[in-house]
Amino acid sequence: MIKFVKSIALVTLVVSALSLGAKAQTKAHADSSRIVRKEAHQKLKALLTPQQQAALKENHDKQKAAMAGFRASLTADQKAIMKDKALSHKERKSKLAETFTAEQKKTIAANKAARKESRKAFLATLTEAQKAQMKEIFKDRKGHGGFRHHKAQKA
Repeated sequence: MIKFVKSIALVTLVVSALSLGAKAQTKAHADSSRIVRKEAHQKLKALLTPQQQAALKENHDKQKAAMAGFRASLTADQKAIMKDKALSHKERKSKLAETFTAEQKKTIAANKAARKESRKAFLATLTEAQKAQMKEIFKDRKGHGGFRHHKAQKA
């Protein structure tokens, strides 16, 4: 009986150690991807002129304000859907989209068009050398196939 209890305790110890190790790896991966993103943005900042940096910041601030305005238009039910952690990200997004009013859909479309225009205007300020360097900086972006804005300009 004592042998049985010891073996259960040993198995429990091994399983908990393995789960802690897996959790540590996940956190390390998240930290490393954050570091890679931060380094890429620092390289980008060094690449851009002060005027381009100011334009980028202005565009970013406009987009944040537009998103804040949209979030303010959400109903309590819509906010509850956004906070529902039982659903996956895709499920939350699709369930939320089903509840949008016509006005909210117009706002989303307008925000998307504004982002596209600001991206296009910003790309127009870049030199060919800057575009090539940006493509190199962002080539390893997971899930985006490199510098995605550069591809948008070619189309």
